[in-house]
Amino acid sequence: MRAGRLDLSRIIDYALRPDVATTKRLGWVLEESGVPASRLGALAKLPIVGYRNLDPSGPRGGPYNRRWMIRVNLPGRAGP
Repeated sequence: MRAGRLDLSRIIDYALRPDVATTKRLGWVLEESGVPASRLGALAKLPIVGYRNLDPSGPRGGPYNRRWMIRVNLPGRAGP
């Protein structure tokens, strides 16, 4: 991914439109791709109740990410 060439304003505006779980997943992906947390504040502030799996069709286990309220249930991402 080329984080430096992304139109973050447009991506964040688009992300605020669907359900909040999708928005939180996008925030996690952008942050993992090197986008500064300071640019993702609007996504992080959206309220959500309970954790959602990063990969809805993935395994049940994985570490929890409190900032994004997601469970990082990806292979190779073992929890503590």
